[in-house]
Amino acid sequence: MSKKVISILLSAAMIVAMLCVGVGAVTASADDTYTYYFLAADNFFKPEAGASNESVGVYWWQPSEVAPWPGIEMTAAPEIGENVFKIEGVSPDTTTVIFNAFVDAGNPADPALAAVAHQTVNINTEGYDEDCPYDASVNTDNFNGWIYVLNRNDITVNEFSGAQTTGGAWFTIDNYKNNEQYYGSYGFADDKKDDTDSEPADTTSKKYHAGDTVTVTVEFGDLKIDGAAAKLGAYNYNVNYNADVLKYVSGADQTTGGMPLANAATAGVVKIGTMAALGLNEDFSGAKAPAYELTFEVTADTDDLGITGECTSLTGMTQDGSSTKTLVGVNNPDDPYSDLVVDVTCPHEDESSEPEPSSEPESSKPAESSKPAESSKPAESSKTESTKTSSTASKATNDKASSKSTTSGKTTSTANTATATPVTTAGTFAVVSLIVILMAAAAVVLYTRKKTEE
Repeated sequence: MSKKVISILLSAAMIVAMLCVGVGAVTASADDTYTYYFLAADNFFKPEAGASNESVGVYWWQPSEVAPWPGIEMTAAPEIGENVFKIEGVSPDTTTVIFNAFVDAGNPADPALAAVAHQTVNINTEGYDEDCPYDASVNTDNFNGWIYVLNRNDITVNEFSGAQTTGGAWFTIDNYKNNEQYYGSYGFADDKKDDTDSEPADTTSKKYHAGDTVTVTVEFGDLKIDGAAAKLGAYNYNVNYNADVLKYVSGADQTTGGMPLANAATAGVVKIGTMAALGLNEDFSGAKAPAYELTFEVTADTDDLGITGECTSLTGMTQDGSSTKTLVGVNNPDDPYSDLVVDVTCPHEDESSEPEPSSEPESSKPAESSKPAESSKPAESSKTESTKTSSTASKATNDKASSKSTTSGKTTSTANTATATPVTTAGTFAVVSLIVILMAAAAVVLYTRKKTEE
């Protein structure tokens, strides 16, 4: 009798253990998801750097949309590094992601929101790309566990949403800081040196400083129609700038015709002019003279303001106003008529103007109360730097960005939690179950033997 009971209990224990191991194997397979990391720029999530919130988002739409644009919020990953965020639980079937500042500018876009709705280009997650700058010897079928690093010099303004769109590349976690074009473009302090023997960072080495005033002047001149002196009828001109270090302040027309700003709210470009009417009627046949003036404020120390200009259309008018001629346009893009003049005024106090320390003995110095008032210090020097550049430089474009990255107006969603759920170890449960059953079997045997003896 006892042997039969033990046999039944052992069989049951084996079946339970096999079922638990099988369930555990199925559960582990279902949890086969990917983790991606993203090195966010300061203006993606730091309000002091111009961000509208402290979040970083990620969006994808296959195999199903994770959430309406801008997607879901990522998790900070300081264990990896400064400004690093992560997203876990991504399906291997997801082939494209977009990291962003977690801002929906709307459709049509709100200019104020568009100015802070930073995002990446559409990012491939399907594995090795020969155009990426990482070590070619590190091959991969996917970027699971890799980090996407921006190229802060590869920024364009999306023509639909007005958002700054930035390119970048994938790197391994142990190698992402070793590329000057990508990691170096963030302007982080050099954290690869030993802090014990490194010198303090030189904060005065940048060419331009936060608080500087930048004046950008569009000039026209030498306008002629068939060799005869001509007037300025109308024009369109784009002034591009680095919105990470410059903030647009104001614009002022220098003509009497009232040339308007077509777009001053979109970060990264100010568009001047309209071809709706030929109303300027001012003589620009001589030396180049101001037509429009823009003012910017430097918001962060930098060596590059990123200012370029492009005249996209220019119409000349005869002196008597009887006829007009397109001098710059699609069919004649050459532009010898305009210049872009950049003046930088630095209000920082000139250290050389500080009075030399007194060499008098301490006892002969004036009493503290007799020191000059603060207002009597030498006036702050106004160092001005002026540069003139040709306005024929074309505005940068990024063919990699697709219209999918601008779908901020989506309203549908197939809820996708995109977070990896911890799996209970089935093997442990099976072992515990087996022990409990064996203990029960032993108790039955002892009980049966006792009854037999009685």
